[in-house]
Amino acid sequence: MSRFRIADLKREGGIATRRSDAPDDLFLVCASYEPRTTAVAEAFAATYRSKKGIIYCNREFLEGPARPVVKPNIDKLTDLLRDKCEEVHLVDGGWLDAKEQFTAVRDALKSATFNAPEASITVDITTFNREALLVAMALIRSLFPQAHIRILYVSPEEHGEWLSRGFRCVRNIMGFPGTQQPSLPTLLVVLSGFEPHRVVKLVDEHEPTIIYMGIGDPPTKPRFLQRNVEEQKVILARQDVKQFAFSAENVAGCRDCLEKLLAPRIADHNVILAPMSTKLSSVAALLVAERHCEVQLTYCVPGEYNIESYSRGAETLFVEELNEESDS
Repeated sequence: MSRFRIADLKREGGIATRRSDAPDDLFLVCASYEPRTTAVAEAFAATYRSKKGIIYCNREFLEGPARPVVKPNIDKLTDLLRDKCEEVHLVDGGWLDAKEQFTAVRDALKSATFNAPEASITVDITTFNREALLVAMALIRSLFPQAHIRILYVSPEEHGEWLSRGFRCVRNIMGFPGTQQPSLPTLLVVLSGFEPHRVVKLVDEHEPTIIYMGIGDPPTKPRFLQRNVEEQKVILARQDVKQFAFSAENVAGCRDCLEKLLAPRIADHNVILAPMSTKLSSVAALLVAERHCEVQLTYCVPGEYNIESYSRGAETLFVEELNEESDS
């Protein structure tokens, strides 16, 4: 994992292609309501090139109060990528409909054809909703098993006072239902963030025998740690919850932490894993679920997002390669 201050990175030339001698085969990004939506594309080096650019967007954000914010971000991303990609495609799915979301991402990725078996793929994971991100990454790894995948994540300067409110339903991530045996106790592992009400809903829905509450330490920004701890007090007060620390800033580090936690428990528990922290740790949860078909990935669909002030600024860029080393 590497991290860069975006301002410094721009002064030093910007984000280059994965390989110095060839363009990327695919660049995937999600257009959302956050200022961070365009941060990576704005930080591309003058020489950055990709054969194909895909902009994913949830169609619910193309109407109603979100549209005045999201539409300009889409237009800006499109303009930026047209200068960098041989072709650019806008794909709309839906965060309210899991099947529609999955189908939209799958069809867009299946349309990407690569001449070389070992393609170079760059994914800006910053503003994907977690469910769409997990689906997209799982599909990329399934459709292009030999591809070299680079993920980019931009951490904000600040998060809003609230990120989401309420909830609609709890559902497993498509493709990761896990295996549930009635004779075994249920273990719920939560990678927690700033949305405790969604964690409460997950606990009520799954009725676990044991809860492991993960706190992101180290976080992507030092002051985010204390807020994470404060936000989870409501969960810790409800029942006996075991705490553990995981890396919120490092895919491989978080993956290793989860592997160590689950290794002695996976055989005699129904394991449900809820990635509710950074997108980097969500990718780590995916890697663990890919290795262990017993693990169910669960997701609580929020009632509404804080469209007006979900986050502010774009300060630090995290870069990680999902290659043989990080998967091992």
